[in-house]
Amino acid sequence: MEYSDQKLISAVQNGDLWAYEELYKKYYIYLCFVAEHIIRSHPDAEEIVSDVFVRLWNLKERTEIISSVKAYLIRAVHNASLNYIEQNAIRLKSTGRLSSSDMKVLAWDSDYPLGHLYEKELQDILTNCINELPEACREIFMLSRDKDMKYTEISNKLGISVNTVKTQLKIALSRLRGSVRNYYSSS
Repeated sequence: MEYSDQKLISAVQNGDLWAYEELYKKYYIYLCFVAEHIIRSHPDAEEIVSDVFVRLWNLKERTEIISSVKAYLIRAVHNASLNYIEQNAIRLKSTGRLSSSDMKVLAWDSDYPLGHLYEKELQDILTNCINELPEACREIFMLSRDKDMKYTEISNKLGISVNTVKTQLKIALSRLRGSVRNYYSSS
């Protein structure tokens, strides 16, 4: 029987070694690909991914994953890979500077597969957050962002005050910022 990532991570947070091993088996190869794509070294990529999983286990009680487990692990490996590059700057300088294509990968450029994955994960988080907004708040947000309507136009269309429009947009933006902040800080 296959368990969802959320159930597995909850079990890991409760000290379940079996759930930890399942997450490891499920994502290890994929995360090695992510790390190797950034640092260009398979053995070092494996070490980085292993370190991320060890840190996940060691900090399991304090780890809070609000976004998807996959997004959390990708972000953790991405950050660990960048830290690896930074810590080994002297070695990298002696072998030459990073190419422009490497810099684009590090910047998660959307022209690269990892950039697309990162972009999709973030878009999914934002879409879910928008869908979870209260109906009136979501409608006001969509009119403002998708239809590019001004506060007064929304107010007139919905028969509500401009202050209500402003308040509802503040609520929506605050929730969206929170979901994005949780995504970025999840590693």
